Formats: sequence, structure tokens, C-alpha cells
Amino acid sequence: MAISYNPALRGIRRQIEKTIVVRDCPLDESRVIITSYPDMTKIIPSEKQKARRLNFKEAQQTASAWMKQPEIKAYYQSRCQPGQRAYDLMKSELMKGIAPEF
Repeated sequence: MAISYNPALRGIRRQIEKTIVVRDCPLDESRVIITSYPDMTKIIPSEKQKARRLNFKEAQQTASAWMKQPEIKAYYQSRCQPGQRAYDLMKSELMKGIAPEF
């Protein structure tokens, strides 16, 4: 891990070709932290993580397919709060196991 005080790097938060990560220091705004890209190859997800990821994947696929139908999309758009998307509302309900109502 390297710490830089270069003002040109301030405000940059990104990865560079999966080799290094540049981000601001949360404790000191004048510092920028430069670290190596994390190696996640040896991380083994738990069964709960696998189930949650599968649930998320299925919810995305289902919501994406259903949003192509105009009457379903209109129904969910009518239920949205300001700043909320119909797709996100449907995906949230699918992940919670709430059966869609039309």
C-alpha cells in the first residue's frame, strides 16, 4: 500500500487494469491510497452467499423478461415512489419472495 499526497490524484476512485486500486483516504482528505488489486481466487463463498446470488440472478432475469410486457411495466410504474424505477421495485419484491400482482 502506498500513500500519495499528489493533488492531481485527489477525487479519483478507480481500478487500473486489475493491477492497482486508487482511492481517497477516508480519514484524511489530502491523502490518496494506492493498493494492489485484491486477489479473490481463493475466496470460497458460503452456501448462503451462493443461494443469495442465485436468488438475485433469478430475480433479475424474471424482472427483465416481465418489464418487456407493457401492462406489467405500467402497473409497476404506477406503484413506484418518486425516483424509483419499476424494474427495481419488481426485482426487490421477487427477491423478498412476494408474488407479483397484476
